[in-house]
Amino acid sequence: MSKEEIIKLSYTWNRESYIEANRVAYDYTLKSSPKRFLGWIFIAMSQFGVVSTMKGHGVGLLLLSSILILYWYYFRWRVREYILIKNFEKSKNRNHKFNITINSSGLNIDNTLIEWRDILEVISLKSGFLLYYNNTFLFIPSHAFQNLETKNLFASIAKKRIKNYIKIY
Repeated sequence: MSKEEIIKLSYTWNRESYIEANRVAYDYTLKSSPKRFLGWIFIAMSQFGVVSTMKGHGVGLLLLSSILILYWYYFRWRVREYILIKNFEKSKNRNHKFNITINSSGLNIDNTLIEWRDILEVISLKSGFLLYYNNTFLFIPSHAFQNLETKNLFASIAKKRIKNYIKIY
């Protein structure tokens, strides 16, 4: 990395950024998780519930599966978002302005260095970059970059430095 390839970013970690980061991380991890099939299982349960109800064996399974379907497809994210908002309000980083310098050593975030070798995976999304390291993640939103050129420069640096670079659009 040459001296010209130093990127400086800054953004405020507000409620919207926090919710967006967690939604992106949740959606990404759910795509490769067996949990993604739970909705289908609940639908199958409801079909068995309809058959059971029609045969006169009661409505218990149909009622249970209907509640689970409503939760899975409608309330799941709302419940999660409510919990996230409560956690954000308690966070010491609430509305903190982060300053990030990206160079050949890694990412320096408010004088804390995350070395390139510690970053396990980078997910490039329209809304920003998700970096996984040390059993946690860092989300850098697109609006933190001054322009598209800077965002593309970070993407090219991350591709060179990180083996697991994934682009999702």
